[in-house]
Amino acid sequence: MPFFESIRLRLGSLDALPALAALGFISGILAGGVIVLFRLFIESGLVLWHTNESNGDFETAPWWFRLILPTLGGILVGYILHKVGKNYRQVGVAHVIERMTFHQGYLNWRNALVQFLIGGLTIATGQSVGREGPGIHLGSASGSWLGQQMKLPNNSIRILVGCGTAAAISASFNTPLAGVIFAMEVVMMEYTVSSFIPLILSSVSAAILSRIVFGNDIAFIVPSLDLNSLWEIPNFVLLGVVIGTIASLFIMGTSIVTKQSSKWSAWLKCSVAGTSVGIIALAAPQIMGIGYDTVNSALHGNLSLQILGIAFVGKLLATIICSGLSLPGGAIGPSMFIGAMAGGIIGSIGAMVLPDFASEYAFYSMVGMATMMSAILQAPLAALMALLELTNNPNILLPGMIAVVVSNLVVSQIFKQSSIFHSQLRAKGLELRINPLSQFLRSVGVAGLMERKLVVQEKILSYDEAEQLLDTVPRWILVRQDKVPTSLLAANDLARYILELKERQAEKDNEENDGVPRPIKHQIDLLAIPADRQDVASVYLQANLEEALDTMERENVNAVYIFRTTTPTSDKIYGILTKEKIESHYSYKRK
Repeated sequence: MPFFESIRLRLGSLDALPALAALGFISGILAGGVIVLFRLFIESGLVLWHTNESNGDFETAPWWFRLILPTLGGILVGYILHKVGKNYRQVGVAHVIERMTFHQGYLNWRNALVQFLIGGLTIATGQSVGREGPGIHLGSASGSWLGQQMKLPNNSIRILVGCGTAAAISASFNTPLAGVIFAMEVVMMEYTVSSFIPLILSSVSAAILSRIVFGNDIAFIVPSLDLNSLWEIPNFVLLGVVIGTIASLFIMGTSIVTKQSSKWSAWLKCSVAGTSVGIIALAAPQIMGIGYDTVNSALHGNLSLQILGIAFVGKLLATIICSGLSLPGGAIGPSMFIGAMAGGIIGSIGAMVLPDFASEYAFYSMVGMATMMSAILQAPLAALMALLELTNNPNILLPGMIAVVVSNLVVSQIFKQSSIFHSQLRAKGLELRINPLSQFLRSVGVAGLMERKLVVQEKILSYDEAEQLLDTVPRWILVRQDKVPTSLLAANDLARYILELKERQAEKDNEENDGVPRPIKHQIDLLAIPADRQDVASVYLQANLEEALDTMERENVNAVYIFRTTTPTSDKIYGILTKEKIESHYSYKRK
């Protein structure tokens, strides 16, 4: 059996960790390399547009530059998106989740190329977007491309998409563990051992590659701070309530803008978004670009309460407009910016009310950064892991956990909002319904469960051919009519019919030939003999159990045969899969 074919068959099962681990490592190197190229591209772009020593620092730029740059950038991005066509302008994290949910993780490399070029141009022109969203799309597309090129089973392609996501977060923030948790919590929406190890290897390999190029610095330079007193705990409860409310308003505002502009052209959407950013930047230049310089200033307590307020309001409005008008950038970076500003404001006010107990407002900015990220993504564990890795301070976890939990409850239970990505998909008419059964079925390929004791046979055969067929001890016989598989019967039914033929022939020999056996001359029609036959449909070797069940329900059959096209004119059949086998396997795994 060819090497790649044996790999494909092995990867169809849940017990394929060694192969998946190796593929996860390769995917991490590939995705990490793409993210490194993207970071080099956008950072060189920022240098070309704005030559200040502090890369991306737009605060010192003249007012006319802050107005014109995002306006012209929005017009240019919109024009390019209008020209590339509707199918290829679908980009971002929501697009990745959509492809994972409805298309088994198959991502088109052309969309990724558009994301690379247009995402870089969007960030370089100072729009209020982050680099993480485009990075996740690029990393996920890299993993998907690897799986598609190797023609791997769909369950493995889904894991490689998760590997690319983990690599993207890891390479962007230098946070390997947060990358793994984010991929599972936001994109894959499941925690399984079979995917955990490949994701770790992918995240680590991408982090190493990123550190080779950019050094060991993390995205934010965070001072060492601690909680002054347990009397501050109510402040962090309040922080969670306030940021949860802000996150809900952000999600609802984005949905409203999306619905109101649903019939606008891509050119008009991006032009309005860019112009809006330029106008807001006249009063709040901190909102332009990814804004990490402003976040770092907040984390060091270097911003006044007035600047914190202006930057918070400006970034919130600008990001709602950019996200709602589908500007090709990410919302993760802006959410951390908004959270850092909101946390700083609450911390500053807390210091005024309780000067003897309150910590520096920078401590609140750190917690607020993770709280806002968690609230809009509905990803508490990923946010906490990012907080821990970014601060390297375990003392921040207690207040962080309180604020994160409260904010998530406010968003999901009080305001009844889902994550920003699910809201974006809902605005497109797509509703995600994730349940344990679907997750399990998607994690197992048909190759891992199919019955391979199978023979393919034309419906008419001789008695001798039937005996030779049974000598191979098959379990199933797939019957072809005019070279097309049409029916399935158990080999036991044919064996029982052969035995009856022998008994009748023996009785006839005793009556007519004094017991001397004569050869049996008989043509057997497999579609006519007494047997429990069932109709069959076909699924491709790369399919998972969910696709197999969907095919059975659509074709109203209880079995499918597994095939792969080997040449333009021929297919190879690998095995049989029945609904009963799938149901019994799921019941066994649940015990």
